[in-house]
Amino acid sequence: PRRGESTVAQSRDPSTMTALGSALTMLYALGQSSLARYNHANPRASKRGYARPLKLPGRFRAATARAAAADTQTRIGFIGAGSMAEAMARGFVQGGVATASDISVSPSTDPSRNASWSEDVGANVLGSNVEVMESSDVVFLTVKPHVLPAVLDEIADVVDPSRHLLVSVAAGVPVEFIEKTLRKATEKKNKKNMKEMRVTVVDHGDAMDDMDEDSDSDDEDEMDDGMKMKMKEEKKKRKQLKKLKSLLEDGVITQDEFEAKSASVGPPDPTIMPVETEEERKLRKEQKKMMKMQEKEEKKAMKMQEKEEKKLAKEAEKEEKRRSRPRVVRVMPNTPCMVGAAASAACVGDDPADPMLAAADLDSVVRLMRGCGECVVVPERLMDAVTGVSGSGPAYVFQFIEALADGGVAAGLPRADANLLAAQTVMGASKMVLETGSHPGELKDKVCSPGGTTVRGVHELEKGGLRATVMSAVMASAARSAELGKSSKEKEKKK
Repeated sequence: PRRGESTVAQSRDPSTMTALGSALTMLYALGQSSLARYNHANPRASKRGYARPLKLPGRFRAATARAAAADTQTRIGFIGAGSMAEAMARGFVQGGVATASDISVSPSTDPSRNASWSEDVGANVLGSNVEVMESSDVVFLTVKPHVLPAVLDEIADVVDPSRHLLVSVAAGVPVEFIEKTLRKATEKKNKKNMKEMRVTVVDHGDAMDDMDEDSDSDDEDEMDDGMKMKMKEEKKKRKQLKKLKSLLEDGVITQDEFEAKSASVGPPDPTIMPVETEEERKLRKEQKKMMKMQEKEEKKAMKMQEKEEKKLAKEAEKEEKRRSRPRVVRVMPNTPCMVGAAASAACVGDDPADPMLAAADLDSVVRLMRGCGECVVVPERLMDAVTGVSGSGPAYVFQFIEALADGGVAAGLPRADANLLAAQTVMGASKMVLETGSHPGELKDKVCSPGGTTVRGVHELEKGGLRATVMSAVMASAARSAELGKSSKEKEKKK
């Protein structure tokens, strides 16, 4: 290379760029390994508490994103074909974290939107939500909060925790609600299947019982009627002899009377029923007593074993439920992801079944979202606040840009020039905040010279309550996000 130029700057080979991007990513990951739980996913977080730029050239970031997409080949699905879903899909493709052919979307009722997805984005428009699940690994649930429960009921049967990672974009709906709704839908289906199986088993069992009864009656019919009568007479005779012996022992009758009456009854017939001696009878009673004691001990041991087995089964069932819980990550993106400038936040639930797996899922989603902008990780309790700031924020900024341009037009500027100047001013000011790390108030003070034009304009903004109005807008949006979550829970309870 010539003096002052780097080898990297001269290289235009895509494979070289991809390799360099991967190497830089590895070095960056090693340098970030000591950060705290949430800081690991926030590359701009600094010790001073505000944003710091990530020192990585743009083309290296693109190469890194392409390398990550090539390594994983993740198939992405969207259930919900609205504007936010389309903006995310465009951002993923333009950012290099996914290819259009690996993206699927459920059909929209609007034919023009389906055409936009297939022709402009290049994604696959499938026939149903279930088809999207079957063809995807990471599935974005990009539907309205009130629609989400019905979607979860529909896809519950095909959700495979070992394969599917669900990413919810529904404002205000917590991870726990999604997990519970899917579990209840699955349990309901399983109960229905078990009921159908039980009916089949009962019908089969009744048929088998009828066959057994017929078999027993056949066995009884095979016994000779004469033999039955003889056994009946023999039992009666032995009962009478036993009673006479008891009367003799009690002194009620004499020996002569006993012998006379016994002779009239007749001796036992061993050919019909075996005759026990006194010793055999005692031995039999002793054995019976021992067998009862042994049976009692066995029952006691069996109960203990059953209790232990139930305990183990309960623990195993609990563990199985924990492992079979769906993998869910929440994301709050915004529409600038369409131009690679999204401000997104992601989180997992407060009680993940497998913390290590949840962390890996979270990193996967954050990597995808960083392909079309910035993405931070926050606790789930702060997602409503994220909705108020960055989720709804573009609308506030668009309104401010419009008002700024309207002021320029009122002051005499052509509309096109006013729009360009207003939008570029907002973008430039934002870039200064991100790249300098200075407080916005500090940057504002640097523009406001004493007695100058800017401070006069700022005074008018303060008189109009701009600061308080914007804060109120964020709080109102966050509150509405929380309301949507509560509304979803209440509807599920009514069900």
